[in-house]
Amino acid sequence: MNSGIQVFSGKSLLQGIYDQFKNVREHREALKIEIPMADALMSAFAVFSLKFASLLKFEEEMKERVNFSNLKTLYQVERIPSDTQMRSILDEVETEDLRPIFKSLFLKAQRAKILDKYRFMGDKYLLVLDGTQCFCSDEVFCESCMKKVVEKDGERVTSYYHQMLCGSLVKPGLNKVIPFYPEPIRKKPGEEINDSEINAAHRFLKNFKEDHPRLKVIVLADALHANGPLIKDLKLMDMDFILNVKPGSHEKLFMHIEKWERLKQVKHFSQEEEIGDKVKKKVIHEFQYTNKIILNHSNLNFSVNFIEYWETTQWVSPKGKLKTQKRHFSWVTSIELNDNNLMEVMRGGRARWKIENETFSTLKNQGYEFEHNFGHGYKNLSVNFSNIMMLTFLFDQLQELGCRLYKKALENNSGRRSYLFEKIKSVYTSLAEIEFKDWVQFMEFVGRTGKWKVVLDTS
Repeated sequence: MNSGIQVFSGKSLLQGIYDQFKNVREHREALKIEIPMADALMSAFAVFSLKFASLLKFEEEMKERVNFSNLKTLYQVERIPSDTQMRSILDEVETEDLRPIFKSLFLKAQRAKILDKYRFMGDKYLLVLDGTQCFCSDEVFCESCMKKVVEKDGERVTSYYHQMLCGSLVKPGLNKVIPFYPEPIRKKPGEEINDSEINAAHRFLKNFKEDHPRLKVIVLADALHANGPLIKDLKLMDMDFILNVKPGSHEKLFMHIEKWERLKQVKHFSQEEEIGDKVKKKVIHEFQYTNKIILNHSNLNFSVNFIEYWETTQWVSPKGKLKTQKRHFSWVTSIELNDNNLMEVMRGGRARWKIENETFSTLKNQGYEFEHNFGHGYKNLSVNFSNIMMLTFLFDQLQELGCRLYKKALENNSGRRSYLFEKIKSVYTSLAEIEFKDWVQFMEFVGRTGKWKVVLDTS
């Protein structure tokens, strides 16, 4: 067994997170510090790690406890802040100061060879980008909130919101992702113009290249990002890409394709395969593609490669009726296309949906309470909570990828994350009298099946 995998555990990840929290810049005067910065940040992390529905629920749980030793032994928290103290401290933390923590956990995973299973087309990795909303209100706002006017009950109402541009490593066939530090999408204080997902993508990629200069990636993104400026950035940073394109948003490109088709400059390829065990399905893959075509008239100095794909799936229903399902996709890519790599490029392009299905959907529907407002604050609180929640998601994903105890606990809870998360919170809240000496002992207990037996080795 790889020695890196053996030492890769939730305990080592938690230690790394705490060590990084200690490096976050202190914004308070020394004489006024009651709660250390690392304790405030780690307490917020514990809220999301234990899947509490709100800060109030977390504070109520802490007040009901006779001893607080498990928060110390599991998360190293010495002084527990109230929900008001936590919000006050985290509101002033510069969001950018949380970025090195994501990098440090990623490097741990890299050293443990966990990234090997994400390799794609040789020594590259699929990096998918997408934006999501993390806060919205008609009443609560801060100076960096973006604004939009919406119709509600016949009246025009100003809505305030935050978004973030997220990036994750994905792999076709894997249901786990590795998220990076998300780039906030928000106004600069004093400015009236909203930030945009496109601007955030440029910032994200610049920071990503700075943090991971040697990591070879293929960037996946939707049609919004298939534009000249972003593609130029990708080329300058030596990043490959597979970007969605659509006739409605890339009219000139598709006009060129029609012209090249008439000139016999577009190649065609098809392939059939059978899938399924109980119900046999025939899948017909059809492609048309070409290399070195102009994206649009505004970017005549560089070209892209174009691939269009149709998938037709056929099967016979239990009643003997022939069923047919059709799908259609199109992309531009930096990868030179040929008959031998079309299937792999297509699967890579379709993996873009994993940031929606395996990232955003998990955060919204599997216990993280992503859409709950844990506190907005006046400066950075809302964005910082979103980043710490994403950090917790990274912590869980890495454990699932490389921690033996976590994998066993997940398996013993029907292999469902929502069940495991409920078990983790239940063990923590229901067995307050037990003092777990560390995260390893805690997860060993969570992974037990059958009735709980409160017998712990405290040696």
